[in-house]
Formats: sequence, structure tokens, C-alpha cells
Amino acid sequence: MISLHEGRTTSDLSGPWSYALDPEDTGEERGFGSAELDVTEWATLELPTNWYLTEIGDYFGTVWFRRTFTVPPEFEGQRVYLRFGAVDYFADVWVNGTFVGSHEGMFNPFEIDVTDLVDRDGENVVVLKDGAPRDDTEYIQAVFSDNPLSDDYQRHQARSISQIKGHMIDAMHRPGSMTKFRQDGNSGGPWGSISLIARPDVHVSYARIFTRIGIKKDWLGDQLDKPDGTGLVAVDVTIVNTTGTVVRTTARLTVTPKTFDGPAVSGPDRPVVLQPGENVVKLVLTVRDARLWWTWDHGNPDLYVATIAVGEDCLDQTFGIKEIRHDEPTGQWYLNNKRIFLRGMRYITSQWLSEGNRTLWSEDLGKMLDMQINSIRIGSHVEPDEFYTMCDEMGFLVWQVFPLHYCVSDSDDFIERASEMIRDMGQMLVNHASMGMWSVFKEPEIYLLPDKPNNFFRLCQILKETLGTVDPTRWIHLGDYREGAQNLMIGGVQPGDMDLSQKIIQPQIVEFGAASIPVLETLKTFIPEDKLWPPHWDTWEYHGLFYDLAFGFAKIDIGSSLEEFIDNYQSYEALVVKEQIEFFRQRKYSPVASMYLYYWSDSCPIIGSGLLDYYRRPYKVYDWMKAVYTRVLVSLEREVTPYVIGREKVYAPTQTFTAKLWLTNDVDAAYEGAQISWRISHRESGTEVARNAFSGTILADSVAVTDHVVWPIPADAPTGEYRVDMLVTDAAGTELSSNFMDIVVR
Repeated sequence: MISLHEGRTTSDLSGPWSYALDPEDTGEERGFGSAELDVTEWATLELPTNWYLTEIGDYFGTVWFRRTFTVPPEFEGQRVYLRFGAVDYFADVWVNGTFVGSHEGMFNPFEIDVTDLVDRDGENVVVLKDGAPRDDTEYIQAVFSDNPLSDDYQRHQARSISQIKGHMIDAMHRPGSMTKFRQDGNSGGPWGSISLIARPDVHVSYARIFTRIGIKKDWLGDQLDKPDGTGLVAVDVTIVNTTGTVVRTTARLTVTPKTFDGPAVSGPDRPVVLQPGENVVKLVLTVRDARLWWTWDHGNPDLYVATIAVGEDCLDQTFGIKEIRHDEPTGQWYLNNKRIFLRGMRYITSQWLSEGNRTLWSEDLGKMLDMQINSIRIGSHVEPDEFYTMCDEMGFLVWQVFPLHYCVSDSDDFIERASEMIRDMGQMLVNHASMGMWSVFKEPEIYLLPDKPNNFFRLCQILKETLGTVDPTRWIHLGDYREGAQNLMIGGVQPGDMDLSQKIIQPQIVEFGAASIPVLETLKTFIPEDKLWPPHWDTWEYHGLFYDLAFGFAKIDIGSSLEEFIDNYQSYEALVVKEQIEFFRQRKYSPVASMYLYYWSDSCPIIGSGLLDYYRRPYKVYDWMKAVYTRVLVSLEREVTPYVIGREKVYAPTQTFTAKLWLTNDVDAAYEGAQISWRISHRESGTEVARNAFSGTILADSVAVTDHVVWPIPADAPTGEYRVDMLVTDAAGTELSSNFMDIVVR
């Protein structure tokens, strides 16, 4: 059970801890949990951290951590809880030589009541045994291709992973990549905050907040259901009574605006009788003139604070009043009963989550605002809580994926353990205003081995049911790629010459994009100098090149130098991502409802697929995507068969270039008197060969073909590259969108 700790009296246990490696896992036999153990020979390490980032490095196994602490005077008269924010992966804890508990997981916090074990007047010892071993799954070569890779560096797949770590243990763009070594880059360590928490004997442990927009039937008018301006706030309050006796007291809910000025609303004191142990009480309050939480592009992300008071204790929890609905027949999204289109981004702070901090997230999220992104997909891991708080405040809608990725076990034991963790994840995140929807598994049916675990029909179903007990209101997706979800990474994990006119498109484009090579400065940080050029293909594959995809799907020209190879790959990625975006946004609501680029930034130093690399240096695609992720977009759709994107567009003299001119508007307002124009010109000479300009109204939240671009290419047309430039401004001349398409005549 997750316990809320914000606002409590706290003593931070971050800082230097003594530590010792225990590769043979014999520490318990040697008394490492004892309070009297002499650790003067142990080294020290600053916690929290992922130990990969320290002198320990890429170590798999057990590490013991130990420190002393005192109980602060302000804890007097209160119970003492020891809280670990996140320990990857197996944790055992001793306090003053007494074993007090175990925990499994890499993202979910846990607490231990140590009231009866601590010396309030003296020094105490806490010991953490952190086990982060290699998963014992077997890795099997799953693809046999004609390429220059050695056997160990061909594509391997786990048979059945037993640890629940998602991207942090098995994914494409991480250390070891898709080779036999794909667990490298261990994320082990106590990477979350460690602290003592004080609580009274009777205290609020948890609060689950449900919100509804007030609706009332117009009985005296047109008989329609209409919003009445209220917000209904209902809270399930978990109260812990540690006294051992029945307690009579009162519970009260107060709601106060957090992001705007307004009066607090408070309910009456409700008499409650609390049995020893956990008790759950429902509190309900109506908020008049409710201010709703919106994504930043549709309104203000307004927030409230719920104060739950029980007897002498109280707890604050920030929330937003909103409703998010997934329309099952169409796959479309409705926020507060308004249909919205999600211009999304997949995100991971780092392979080592202790690197996350508010400064880093502020820079990333600020750039996302600048790029006009309104939704973020987290998968398959869980970010630190502060990240979601910032999404609440800034107005990003979050799609959270549970940390399962690829080839995990479908055993009964695994289902049990995963169910407990997904319940924790739901309780951790459900009150965040930014939370929009869930997935219980990233890709449950991506297996290249013939003997496949039956995860979709076993594990996923139970996980959905379990998460539904925490959050019965939001859409819970079983896992890619069913229920209208699709991965369409042209030239990435799908052929770059795919005929898109023959492809059935789904509403949720949960991944699009392509791979690329980072700038040379970054590449040199992880590829040894003697492996750079000509490329040592095993080394490059280990670090994420994917030889078969680069030269089979993307068909990248390696060129005659490393610099040329990098430029060729970055140029292809930029073009194919731009044209994927145009393609999807031309199909807004027919059927596309959401689209998420894979990824914002590379999670580690690697040949990746981000807009930014691990060091936040941009790939060429960054500026190209920024130009076409605007809320208003003008774009072209060539009238050709087959319909292939990301490639050079070649025409011969006497042929006719024809294309539809699309206008996509994700803004809630119409633009009357908008000015739309296009022109085709020869790139070298600047000679204009065709143009059109007109004015019209761009409807709110719309997509439409507004013109046809037609250029009969003369027999004597100069050969070379031509550019179709497009521009849309509002009536006052302010640019709404500019775009281009290059074609070649030869």
C-alpha cells in the first residue's frame, strides 16, 4: 500500500552511506545486518544514486549500504516510519540489527514502521541490502541475417524475463541494445530519496481523489443534459489507527484553489469510528464555479488542493478537476467533453533515473511547449513523482505505461508480483491531474521465438483488472498493438519503402519516428577511436546502430567518411519523421487521435532515435519536427502510387507534379480571412515555375484539403532540385505555418 508523505515532518537520510559489494551474496552469513558490525574498511557513496554512475559501475549483484541516524526532537509523540523512495531491485532492511522487511521493484516506494525499534535518544543504524542481479533468462539468437555481425551481436531475444523493470532491463535503445548483452547498463541502486517520516498514532495514510464535471438535465427547458458549472470531488480516505483501540473522531474535506485566487470550500465534520488498523472513509464535496484542468493548448491547467483532516491530523493532496474519456468506437479523446488531438512525445529522463531533477525536466518540458507538444507517453518505466507534478502544472496529458517491455514470463508467480506493482503504480500516480490513460504492457506480443508466453491473454488481463480497482475511470489499454494502437516507424522498424496507401491506419500512433547517428562529439563518447571508421560493426550494433534496419529498411548510404555517414543518416531521419507527421496529421480524426514520437532524447550514450541525444545535443530532426508540430499545419500529400515517404521525389520532364494541399488546425478557434499561398521554384536559380494564393476560413479543430498543387513539367524544364514553399498567415499577416517539399527533375 502506497502511503502519502508530502507535508509530513521529515528527516532526510540522503548523503554519505558506507557500502560493500557482495558478489557471492554471503553478507547475511557474515553479519552485515548487525548493528555492531565494524565497517571502517567499507567505502562511502552518496545516496540516492544508481550505482552505474559511481565507481561501482556496471555491476550486477548485491551491494550493502549502511549509515547511522538520530531521531529528530520534532518526532516526539509521533510514530516513526523509514521510507525508501525507490530501490532497484530487491531490498532487505535492518534497523538496529533487527530485520524489518523486504521489497521488490525498481520504481515503487515502500515504508516500514520502526517506531518500536528506534532509540529516540541515541544513535541508530539502518542497513539496506540491495540486490540487482542479471535476470537469469536465456538469450537466444532470434534473427539470422546476411550481415557482417558476429553471432553474439546478432539480434537476440530473452526467453522469459522474471524482473519487472521494463525499459531498464530490455529494450532497443539501451546499453547492449538488441545483442546478447542487452541487460548491460544496470539500473540498480537506491535511486530514490531515503527519509524518516513522522505521523501521529491516528493519521491519514492515503487519499484517492475522483472528480466529475457537474451535469444536470434541463427539466424546464430543452430536456438536455448540460454542465451546471460545478465539480464533484469524491475522496476515498485511508486512515490508519495504530492505538490498538477503537477511536471516535471526525473527518473533514476542504478544497482550496492552488493556481488561482478563489475561496476555499469545506465540508462539515463527519463523525467516524476507526477500528485498529486501516479504515477507509468516503468524503464528498461540491465545488461551485469549478475551474477545470486543461492541457496548455486548450485552457489553463488549473489545480486545487484537497485537505483531508482526521482528528488532529491532516494531509494535503494536489489535484485537478477534469474528465478524460476514450471513445471506444472511434478511438478519439475527449477532455472535459471536448474532443482533442494529441501531439505527443515518448519520454524517458535517463537509463539511470537518479539523474532526473527539476532543472533537467524544466528544460525538457519547456522545449516541448515550444514544440507545441501537449501529451507525453511514459513507457515502459515510471518517472520520479516530481516529473508528473511538473506535467500537472504545465498542462501535459500523460499516457503511463507499466514497466513491462518485450519478453517477460507469463507464470502465475510473475502475474502475482506484477499485479502488486501495478497497484502501487496506480496509487502513486492516479491523483496527478496530468494522468490521462494507462497501458499495462508496452509490447506484450513482440516475440521472435516460436514458443511465446501467453502474456496478452493471461498477464495483461489480470493487470488491467488490478489497475482498474485503483482507477476505474480512465482508459486502461492492454498493450501495443491491439485496441486501435499502432507502431508506424517508417524506415525505423518498418521498411522505408512501405506503400502507405495500402496500410490500415489506427487511431493511436503510439510510436513513430526513425533512428539516426548522433553528432560526432557524442559518438566519440561511447565508440572507441579505433572502432569509429571504418565502423566496427559489432561495436556499433552493441551501441544501437541496428545494421539490418539501417541498411535494409532505411537504406542509408554509408558514404565515404564518418561525417558523411552521420549526415546521411541524420538527413534521412529528419525527412522521414517530418513526412510521417504530415501523413498522420492529414488523417486527424480519420482515424488518427494521437501520435507519439519515439523518443524525446536518448536514454543513454547510444546511436538512438531521439530528437536529442543523451547529452541533449540535437539531431537534425529536431528543427524539422519543430516546424511541422505546430498547432496549425500546411502540408502536401503527393498524388502518386505507391505512396512512399522519406525518399527523394523524382520527376521527369513532361510529367505532372500533383499534390493535395492540406490545412490542419488543432486550435479551438477559427481563422477567418487566413492567407494561404504556395510557390514552386528552382532551388539553384530561384526561378518560380508555379504559384497560387488565396484567402479563406480555417475552421476550428479541423483538417481539410484546401487546394491542389499542379505543375505540368515542361519538356525543357531545367533539371535539378525544386522546392514547393507553403505559407499560411492569419488575417493580420502573422505566420501560422510554413512548410516545404523538395522534388527533383531529371
